[in-house]
Amino acid sequence: MDKFKNLKDTERTNAWLKSNGIGVSQIYAGTAELFQAQKLATATLRDHGSLLEQNQAHVLHNFLRAANSGQKRLKITQGQCFKVLNITKQVLRKHAKLTKQKNTGKHQGTTQASNE
Repeated sequence: MDKFKNLKDTERTNAWLKSNGIGVSQIYAGTAELFQAQKLATATLRDHGSLLEQNQAHVLHNFLRAANSGQKRLKITQGQCFKVLNITKQVLRKHAKLTKQKNTGKHQGTTQASNE
């Protein structure tokens, strides 16, 4: 029973890692910032790629290419990770701003308080 549960847990973990752009073999090489940057870069390209400027998309693609390469992964600096994190933060802010504009545009004029 324990072997079956361990196998299922391992499969679930591997699937989660893959969905976040992290290979199982990469788990032991890298810092917390590297894993966070890799996860956010993958999610940003997948979910908000249309909001990226060309140079931002280029930086994220190059970062992921390096992160998926064995030797290049070890040479990724913390500065490169922070650059990726800053890009993803900018894109998430842009997405929130567009979502807010879209939502307030629909309801404009209907939320006016009446003067009594």
